[in-house]
Amino acid sequence: MKNKRSLILLFFITLSLSIQAQEVFRPWEGIREKSRVRMWHYAPQNDQSLKTAIIILPGGSYHHLGINNEGHRVAKALAHEGYSAFVLRYSTGMYGYSYPTMMEDIQRAVMLVKENASAYGINADKVGLLGFSAGGHLAGWMGTYYDTNFLARYGLNPSVTLKPAFVAMIYPVVSMADGITHVRSRRNLLAANHPVSLRKTLSLEENVREDMPPVFLMTCMDDPVVDPQNTLRYSAILEDKHVPHRLLLYRKGGHGFGYDPEASHETAALWMREFLLWLNNEINQ
Repeated sequence: MKNKRSLILLFFITLSLSIQAQEVFRPWEGIREKSRVRMWHYAPQNDQSLKTAIIILPGGSYHHLGINNEGHRVAKALAHEGYSAFVLRYSTGMYGYSYPTMMEDIQRAVMLVKENASAYGINADKVGLLGFSAGGHLAGWMGTYYDTNFLARYGLNPSVTLKPAFVAMIYPVVSMADGITHVRSRRNLLAANHPVSLRKTLSLEENVREDMPPVFLMTCMDDPVVDPQNTLRYSAILEDKHVPHRLLLYRKGGHGFGYDPEASHETAALWMREFLLWLNNEINQ
């Protein structure tokens, strides 16, 4: 009986999310034989569309996804501000996936949104990424390796550049190096028999390029999950490489709070205000 109630509750939650979102689609339909990847689209909720799209990547240690507080709740807030928001349910370790499957997922998502920009009423040159925790790592990866076609093995050759207009990384995993990495994220991202050299390739601080898109970073010094040094070291290297970026550093807040204007600690609401201001100043000009 308990399991039946859980299934009914899950059904209504999924139905509610689908109703709130304008569209739900399968990015890999007709390409991968099986795929759990989904993308929810939230259209701007006012008449002043900013023509900017934001693809949201929830966190979850590359194992699962905190898709409500780091996905749908964020998308609704952004849509309310005039953004076209997309929540991507990418592949995770819970279902047996590892590198490079999730990298293929984000490239496919960016490709679809950009190639269908006119249908979504957006500017193809203003498609950015917003990732949380491990999703922040995935967003940063895309900002670094956007011109390496991970879709080629599917016979896909994007007709547009996959370079994001910006990358926002909230309490992100950045490094795969011993001593600083979030071990669970690394374990889920990399297969057990991965070459050690892949850790350096996927350590974003080791691969900063001067032509990266603008970067927005946020972390809390009391984060008990992902060492805030991930963000601080990354910010320092972005500074050295003269990559435009904004570092938002809070003394308290912890980890995994996503966006919640009703949260008991103000960080869960404050960062969004700062992010929106940054977008207005850096992207929406």
